[in-house]
Amino acid sequence: YIPNAFTPNGDGLNDTWDIETLAIYPGAEVKVYNRYGQMVFDNNGKNISWDGKFKGSPLPAGAYVYIINLKNNTALIKGAVYIIY
Repeated sequence: YIPNAFTPNGDGLNDTWDIETLAIYPGAEVKVYNRYGQMVFDNNGKNISWDGKFKGSPLPAGAYVYIINLKNNTALIKGAVYIIY
C-alpha cells in the first residue's frame, strides 16, 4: 500500500508520507519529483518518511511524482502523491 496523499500541517494526523511496506525491502529507493522534474526527496535506501519539505522548507500543496526502486529485479513503481494543506 502506497498512500496517495498526506497533510503536513502539524496537527499530528498524516503529517508525513510513510510507506510502511518498504521495511521488507532493505535498500529500496524512493525518489520524489516536483512538476519541474526537480528531485525534492530521496531516501537513499533508508526507511525514512517524507515530511513534505525540501531543504527544510515546506513545499506547496499539489501533486508530486514518485519512483520506487525495490532493488529486487522488479519493475519500477511510479505514481503521484499529493500534499494537501
